[in-house]
Amino acid sequence: QSTMSDRKAVIKNADMSEDMQQDAVECATQALEKYNIEKDIAAHIKK
Repeated sequence: QSTMSDRKAVIKNADMSEDMQQDAVECATQALEKYNIEKDIAAHIKK
């Protein structure tokens, strides 16, 4: 079983600053650690 620390975000194409990309990755990582249901993950990221 893989844990979040085993996974690495891959940013393929982005037209935003490095800082903004890092914030987006952190937000998504927090959502994935906190929730198991896609709907809840999406709701967290939208906030």
